[in-house]
Amino acid sequence: MTPLATAPTVPFLDVPRRRIGTGATAASVLAIVAGTAAVVVSYVVGVLDRRGRAIDDAVLRDAFGLGLRREALDLLDYVGIPSVALAVVVLAGLALVRGRADRAVAVVALVLGAQVVTQVTKALLPRPDSADVNSLPSGHVTLVASLGVALVLVAPRLLAPVAALAAVAVTAFAGVAVMLAGWHRPSDVVAALGVVAATTGVVTLAAALLRARRRRRSA
Repeated sequence: MTPLATAPTVPFLDVPRRRIGTGATAASVLAIVAGTAAVVVSYVVGVLDRRGRAIDDAVLRDAFGLGLRREALDLLDYVGIPSVALAVVVLAGLALVRGRADRAVAVVALVLGAQVVTQVTKALLPRPDSADVNSLPSGHVTLVASLGVALVLVAPRLLAPVAALAAVAVTAFAGVAVMLAGWHRPSDVVAALGVVAATTGVVTLAAALLRARRRRRSA
């Protein structure tokens, strides 16, 4: 019989970590693919396709016609540079207080990265047969959705479901508000959500790769 001390050992503690790491990487890649697809489909259907563009414009007109523009603008007034900057500082600070410097960096990278992608995409994508400036994706929805994801990232595990529900609710309000205000079409909102999903995937994937690299160095 092989002595216990010299018997092959199975790194039981490493198995869950490897599985978690693999799952996180797969989820990140899925978010990147799904988010990118959402942006592409939104642009093709809502902008390039004439029938899709007509439906998109009709929904915007109907939403604007509800006469709730003033109320929508009052809500959107809270989504500005000062309030967003304050929210980022608070969320990053919360992550630092919890000893998660990596999450603090992720918050800043996510919010800034998603907004940069949105603005670059909006500037590069043309809107055929229209004198309007391209509005896809929505910058306001991008900000609110990215802050919602950042809240989930820094929330304690027990409060994560509550944070997720709050993020979904606030993002939904923002998506409806930009249409009621006459600022954005449905495709703009969907594209913004796609940008945030893809950016979240990039940020979390980069974090997972960095953790794996540190583990290899320390092994």
